Amino acid sequence: MNLLANALIATLRSPLSKYSSAKLEDFGIAKKLSYVKTLGAVGFAFAPEMEYPDFLPTKETFIRELFKRAWTGAPETSLALAALSAITQKWIDDGGEVEMPAPDLVEALGIDKGMKVLMIGYMAGVVEEVKEAGAEVVLYEDNYMLRCSAKDLGVKAYPGSYALLEEEADAIIATGSSLLDPRIAFVFDKVKAPVKALVGPTATVHPYFARLIGATHVGGSYVPPEKREEVLGMIKMGYGYKRLVRSGLIQKWFART
Repeated sequence: MNLLANALIATLRSPLSKYSSAKLEDFGIAKKLSYVKTLGAVGFAFAPEMEYPDFLPTKETFIRELFKRAWTGAPETSLALAALSAITQKWIDDGGEVEMPAPDLVEALGIDKGMKVLMIGYMAGVVEEVKEAGAEVVLYEDNYMLRCSAKDLGVKAYPGSYALLEEEADAIIATGSSLLDPRIAFVFDKVKAPVKALVGPTATVHPYFARLIGATHVGGSYVPPEKREEVLGMIKMGYGYKRLVRSGLIQKWFART
């Protein structure tokens, strides 16, 4: 197995071992997000435009079978991360300790004037907050149009693979969707930085998993039990993460790994 699959399985065997026999209750890949329901919790992850998965799970499929197929293809990886999102939220239900509501991200990460911050994946709101703190932002993003949007904000922006040319920075802030690509593990390993954070819709991962990937901080999402069916329905209808947040259905959390 690869690094991501190994980290997923290791997390299921250690801090999430009580959920190791969990099976899929519902799952799918919608217009903007993939989703998994298990143990009554609903998880989600970014769903890029992609081919159909080679592996077709069923409602009898164990979560660990999804985990083993991470990084074998984009749809398989998206579903695996959605499953981790669901189990992580179940862990929070059962008393898992995270800081919720999440604190101000820039303050929590100690971002300050004059720092060099690498952004892996474009998150407009985070970019603006980091710039307002007086830090230099260097964005690495594969989507050309998003790079153009960042440049309009006065941000240096380069294709995602160029991040591997960096040697050091004061902080790395990576969107959780960067986990869909193996490069993020190499960036976390290669670039010297005291702060390496995973944030965003696809970053709803257990802190232990985040540490195995190389992150020092993680900022995820939580769907309260009474909101889960509504969230699941909206995802199936094609709504994205921003709409879920605006609808007041999502709570954000933060943790150190």
